[in-house]
Amino acid sequence: MHLAEDGKVFCRVLRTELLECVGDIDFLAKVHCVRQAFKVILSDVTNRRFFAEVGRKILSAIMLKAHKSPKRFEEVFEEMMHFLQETDHWETTERELATRGVKHMNFYDVVLDFILMDSFEDLDNPPTSIQNVVNNRWLNNSFKETAVASSCWSVLKSKKQQMKVPNGFIAHFYAVCELIIPILAWGFLGPRDSLYNLCCFFKEQVLFFLKDIFDFEKVRYTSPECLAEDILHLIQRRTELLMAYLGTDSLRQLNGYVGIPLPNGPLEAHAQ
Repeated sequence: MHLAEDGKVFCRVLRTELLECVGDIDFLAKVHCVRQAFKVILSDVTNRRFFAEVGRKILSAIMLKAHKSPKRFEEVFEEMMHFLQETDHWETTERELATRGVKHMNFYDVVLDFILMDSFEDLDNPPTSIQNVVNNRWLNNSFKETAVASSCWSVLKSKKQQMKVPNGFIAHFYAVCELIIPILAWGFLGPRDSLYNLCCFFKEQVLFFLKDIFDFEKVRYTSPECLAEDILHLIQRRTELLMAYLGTDSLRQLNGYVGIPLPNGPLEAHAQ
């Protein structure tokens, strides 16, 4: 609290209202604590592998629900993991993220805030071109899906042209986005079918998890270790709910894909 009150806790985006904190100081103080807890969690290689495997399974399942093969996504994701495994890239990656306002190499700041929350916000406010296509009653769903994908690729292509490091972390991240973002966009913006329900359930679980770890009644803000234990328990609980929602059929299809362990990359370097 003293650090937050003295203006010594920095955060890219204040999510005070979204995460139901009593004020900005309360939010910033909790962010500081959550960062410490994630350092504890990610100091364990088993947890790092668990996080990567969960993310891979969920995103692959969403692709399967959209009747798309996740094979190329798995390959590109693995390439990004191998890139992060090389210690020579860590400093460059940190500078790249700093230009995007990410000042802390931490799971909360990079994965939860920068990647997931920003993606959800972009999908809540899609470009006018995408809205016009989706709302056009004269077009069939197949054409709409193709048009949404083309619009997403166009936006990503424009962003890639602005990259300062051509083969850095952001480039690898965009390569993953090119495969998953069009599917998520169609899932959220397309017809109210099983894919839409799955995407909404995924988003809800992420938001519920974030609210939980910022809630004194759900986690213990008594020590980094206690907070880490409670956060990990909540992650496991949300994961179980997602896996149950996916059902045995989806999980059976995913069994044919090799799991990708999360290497000891820059997000974990600070944890050790």
